[in-house]
Amino acid sequence: MKPEYFVKKVVYQYNNGQGIFSKKINAEDLIPKDLDDHKRALYIFYVLQLDYAMKSQILYEGAKKLYSVNEDFFTPSYLKDVSNESLTEDLQSYLHPRYINEAVKRFRVNTTALLTLYNGDPRDIFKHVMLAQEVIKRLKDFRGFGPKIGNFFVRTMINTFGYSYPDIDTVLPPVDVHDVRIAYLLGYTFDDRMTQKNINYVKKLWSDACLRSGESWLIFDKALWLLGSEGKPKSKQDVLKLIYN
Repeated sequence: MKPEYFVKKVVYQYNNGQGIFSKKINAEDLIPKDLDDHKRALYIFYVLQLDYAMKSQILYEGAKKLYSVNEDFFTPSYLKDVSNESLTEDLQSYLHPRYINEAVKRFRVNTTALLTLYNGDPRDIFKHVMLAQEVIKRLKDFRGFGPKIGNFFVRTMINTFGYSYPDIDTVLPPVDVHDVRIAYLLGYTFDDRMTQKNINYVKKLWSDACLRSGESWLIFDKALWLLGSEGKPKSKQDVLKLIYN
């Protein structure tokens, strides 16, 4: 199966909620429902920056619990004054980051940058720019917002708030172990290791396949993550069974 046909099928199944795609548990689907747009953007900004080196479901379940306990936690007005001890305790107790010192550092540095550069509002990162690549450049001001987390943040904000950029297809999709593994199982790559070379290859693979299929990577990326994280395929047959179910 050519990659573009695979993309087409996966997006179709996702959009129709078929099989494994009936369970919507992407980042965009796990934001508390009672938030206004400003707090929704802040929640995305703070939670997504910790979506690395850990199971996503643990992170998002913990974030919801923490929000229920302290509705102000994911706001710069609270985080700029909270003590290191209190911040560390809450992050460890609820979000369980593998690297707690890095998590605390990110929240500290990125809160200061958000207040200084964008008036404490992540939506302002996307305002007054014509191109998605300009948004990507702005993300360099934030700690940890590289090609994976940064592009993931862009995807989630665009899907949540409906921003539109003519060059969005020049932004490569974020790639994690599930994306690489599925590409390997389908024979699109000969290596499933998470080397930088392989990651870059798979990014370009899925980006080109989305372009050829006419489907947006903003949707395919969500579907692919569900396919890998929920379906847990171990062979090509497993992948095909999941998307044709």
